[in-house]
Amino acid sequence: MARRVPARARSVGGGPRSEGARPGPKTGAAAGRGGAEDALHVFDELLRQGRGGGGGASIIRGLNRALAAVARDSPAAAVSGFNRMARSSDDAVTPTLHTYGILIGCCCRVGRLDLGFAGLGNVIKKGYRVEPIIFTPLLKSLCAEKRTSNAMNIVLRRMTELGCAPHVFSYNILLKGLCHESRSQEALELMHMMADDGGDCPPDVVSYSTIIDGLFKEGNSDKAYSTYHEMLDRGIFPDVVTYNTIVAALCKAQAMDKAMDVLNRMVKNGAMPDCITYNSIVHGYCSSGQSKEAIGILEKMCGDGVEPDAVTYTSLMDYLCKNGRCIEARKILDSMIKRGLKPNVITYSTLLHGYATKGALVEMRDLLDLMVRNGIQPDRHVFSILICACTKHQNVDVAMFVFSKMRQQGLTPDVVTYGTLIDGLCKSGKVDDAMLNLEQMISEGVTPNIVIFNTLIHGLCTSDKWEKAEELIFEMINRGICPDTISFNSIIDNLCKEGRFIESEKLFGLMGRIDVKVDVITYSTLIDGYCLAGKMDEAMKLLSGMVSVGLKPDTVTYSTLINGYCKISRMEDALSLFRQMVCNGVSPSIITYNIILQGLFQTGRTRAAKEIYVRIIKRGIQLEISTCNIVLQGLCKNNLTDEALQMFQNLCLMDVKLETRTFNIMIGSLLRSGRKDESKDLFAALSANGLAPDIVTYTLMIENLIEDGLLEESDNLFLSMEKNGCVPNSRMLNCIVRKLLHKGEIGRAGIYLTKIDKNDFSLEASTAELLILLVSSGKYNQHMKGLPEKYHSLVKSRDV
Repeated sequence: MARRVPARARSVGGGPRSEGARPGPKTGAAAGRGGAEDALHVFDELLRQGRGGGGGASIIRGLNRALAAVARDSPAAAVSGFNRMARSSDDAVTPTLHTYGILIGCCCRVGRLDLGFAGLGNVIKKGYRVEPIIFTPLLKSLCAEKRTSNAMNIVLRRMTELGCAPHVFSYNILLKGLCHESRSQEALELMHMMADDGGDCPPDVVSYSTIIDGLFKEGNSDKAYSTYHEMLDRGIFPDVVTYNTIVAALCKAQAMDKAMDVLNRMVKNGAMPDCITYNSIVHGYCSSGQSKEAIGILEKMCGDGVEPDAVTYTSLMDYLCKNGRCIEARKILDSMIKRGLKPNVITYSTLLHGYATKGALVEMRDLLDLMVRNGIQPDRHVFSILICACTKHQNVDVAMFVFSKMRQQGLTPDVVTYGTLIDGLCKSGKVDDAMLNLEQMISEGVTPNIVIFNTLIHGLCTSDKWEKAEELIFEMINRGICPDTISFNSIIDNLCKEGRFIESEKLFGLMGRIDVKVDVITYSTLIDGYCLAGKMDEAMKLLSGMVSVGLKPDTVTYSTLINGYCKISRMEDALSLFRQMVCNGVSPSIITYNIILQGLFQTGRTRAAKEIYVRIIKRGIQLEISTCNIVLQGLCKNNLTDEALQMFQNLCLMDVKLETRTFNIMIGSLLRSGRKDESKDLFAALSANGLAPDIVTYTLMIENLIEDGLLEESDNLFLSMEKNGCVPNSRMLNCIVRKLLHKGEIGRAGIYLTKIDKNDFSLEASTAELLILLVSSGKYNQHMKGLPEKYHSLVKSRDV
């Protein structure tokens, strides 16, 4: 029992408070009667009895219980109650150490750490024997304010000076504070000090769990894992929290094998995984693209009696939606509802976003209806998803309808929602409607940002409304949103890419009039636009203008111009500019060299290209695989396959990381040269170099097998490709169909036509023309039944 020396307690909080002070409305249970107000009523009654001289020790115990109940819901009212006790002249109601503990906790909770320390000062002055628990709220508050060093001073020095030995809970507060300040190494050293300090206060499972979590969050996985093993060596058994920390960190790093090992060890050690554990693993498998394993974990947790929650299902749905598998995601949602689990707004938003990405507007509408029927009202985020989807897929009228529906439901659009709608209206040519929405958002007190103004300026420029665009720029300035160089450069870049050079130059001129600095990027952007359009004379005029205003063209500027000349095969001009660039002290980058090499090879100037390549090597410029691919491709296109093969073999011996594309260049060239055995050897060598064939590799090899009449081998290679996770695209399937049709293999072509239809791919014009040509010839009429049903009409139309 704490002892005190007789002395009157002082009020805390600066000045007297009214004894009639009451807390706000009831917010929770207190003193067994419910609510801070009831607890305060009990407190008042006990205080009255104590002042009357009755009750003794039971009165002070009751007062402390009532005060603690008040403090849970209304710290300010509890401080007022303490002050009334402190001002009382009766010893029976004088605050005890417990009362001061309540007071210090209240002061810390309302952010008055200074008053909390004042309360501690009173405790020390009155001669109470302080206990570690009275320091707890002060330590927590200091750590929350990232003043852990001050908290450490209290625990390691002041508490000992006051004859109060810190307990493990005091140290754990420090460990947590250090980890929150990303000082996990210091926390680890402090914990080792606890362990080595004579055993008075050894670390517990919370100590280790806190540090392991901190180390993982700082990316120090190896040390976290070694700390986990240290914990086991000391005979401290991890609990579910520890295991969840480790599993979550491993899953975040996509180290799923290790995560599963920890899960198995967790079960073996008697710590049963909970929903949080399984959610981490489901998310980890989804993040690493292993959906089958994620579904397997979902089934396992159900089998183990752990009920999945909305987070579990949402993680899985999010992965499926991001990979375009919305049908499967919808099945997951339906199974979730079937199990009696209510999806939340995030779950619905995830699937809505998936539908939006695919442009499945009908499915979006149906899901929205289901969401409302199930009692989940769409929030602003949901409506923003719908509006974004509609505008993205050119359904701006539907977007406007959704926007009005949002307002009808009492939701105020924010700057993001308005920005999405305005962007959609501008892109669909409805700039006047976009401007009306700008006026509406301003009238509603929503401040437009620079992104919205940039969108509108761009829209007005593309709609030939330059005067309004200029007015809007000045309105921006009046509103304190100053368009900077970056904003202008972005709009000019977009206009140049659309071929709107007149508007680009007007914006360029306006920059000077409103004192917005024109920089190298501005000029380079305009130059790039003219180069893309093949207007090299105008581009060179800009280069001269740039130099005349004191701006020095950089590597990007010169590379852009050189690329422009190469695109229109003016190699002499390109080489002249290249030499000028070097003379002006601007060092060519590897990109510059790549542009020159590509231009020389395309114009058949292989000797000059090889000289440039040798110059790159001699100058010690870091050789990139992109450069090697350009040279190999150039040699092969100019029928210098032997030289290309020699260079390829040299690259294999060098410290250059080859790509699948490098192999594809050589395989294609060898096949065109009739050197089929060598191409097969290269195909087999891919895996030895740590590479996998891609869609281009498989297309080259399958086309070659069909050409040689090895149809079963080509079919087997196609199946092997799918098994290896390489999904055929439209171009590949069309190539295979054309190759088979050329060989007269109508039935086999029908199999691949079915694959085209199944994947919703389009039949390319050349494929359709060849198919019609074969049908019209009548030569393969008896084989046409091997085609999918939809193509039988071609045969019928011929017969007619």
